Amino acid sequence: MAILKDYSSVPNKCEVEIKLTLANEESVEFLIYFRSGPAFPVVHMEIACLKRDFFKLLDDLQQIDSTHLSMLETHDPGLCIYHIPQFGEYFYPGYGILQIPDSERCEWEPSFKLIFVLDAGYKNHLHATGGGPSLCLTVKMNQIIEFVDDLKIEMNRF
Repeated sequence: MAILKDYSSVPNKCEVEIKLTLANEESVEFLIYFRSGPAFPVVHMEIACLKRDFFKLLDDLQQIDSTHLSMLETHDPGLCIYHIPQFGEYFYPGYGILQIPDSERCEWEPSFKLIFVLDAGYKNHLHATGGGPSLCLTVKMNQIIEFVDDLKIEMNRF
């Protein structure tokens, strides 16, 4: 079980949990849970994908940077992760749509906004779609690394 929690000074209950249920030489099956505090119900789904795609998704998650927009997904439907950079040619409070100068980027440890999206079509046994329930988390890189490491350790137990 690996949990990625929203990084915030105000304690909230936004988190994504992935719990592996089956892993063999070719494929992985896992349960994913979205929790967003007491105001919303827990959203969960069981997803199956190729093991190599799952490991690629985890490796790609560790490779995101603070300037490039990313979309991470496996070949099999079920889960997509969008990454919106903190720095880059996107909106940033106080700067509008301008890019933050390199000299000012070093002042903060970058945070990463990850949007986890479940495939509603896959969940409803119709066909793969690009949209469904989602949860947005703002995290630090050390949280991402710990999350990925926990999943890899759990994978080795199977």
